[in-house]
Amino acid sequence: MNRQPISARVVPQRPRRPEPLVPGERVVTRAWKYDGYAHWVVDGVALGSDDDGEWIYQPAGSFVARPGAAFTAGDDAVVLIPDTGEWIATFHAGVRRNGLLIYIDVSTEIGWSPLASGEWEVHSVDMDLDVVERAGQDVYLDDEDEFEQHSEELGYPQELIHATRAEAAKLLAAVGHHTPPFDGRAKARFAQGRALLGR
Repeated sequence: MNRQPISARVVPQRPRRPEPLVPGERVVTRAWKYDGYAHWVVDGVALGSDDDGEWIYQPAGSFVARPGAAFTAGDDAVVLIPDTGEWIATFHAGVRRNGLLIYIDVSTEIGWSPLASGEWEVHSVDMDLDVVERAGQDVYLDDEDEFEQHSEELGYPQELIHATRAEAAKLLAAVGHHTPPFDGRAKARFAQGRALLGR
């Protein structure tokens, strides 16, 4: 695929927080790449809000798709859309996906928009770098090669490059030191989601 840098980007203005979410209502998480190409889309249900942000439950069996790839999730996941910060965190049950516990997409342009049905969609631009924790392993930074490649090919501004690297470094430290919200509090959200759907 020949992806070229773009000289001007039109960024939709979306609020960082939605109106209060009703637990159980549908929330679609939709990620894009910097050049406007579609990335991952996952369906889920709202769990509610707290001081950390908006929590979403994505049960096992959820359909996960991007252009050219799709699968149904083998494990439950809980997603946190923070009020501040340039990232989206997905907490995994760690059963089937090689002990995967936390997968954080360093992202930008995070914002919410209502669906025609009255439910919600949260958008973000995926900046390639990912902070990953697996059971029994040290936390690590993934996809640095992709970040370098896209920085050049897609024309990331220098300010954005520096901000993305700085955010990834902060997240590595936060997950490594189990700083909130990476201190195990997502476990209660798994239980909430399962109870909400009668699982």
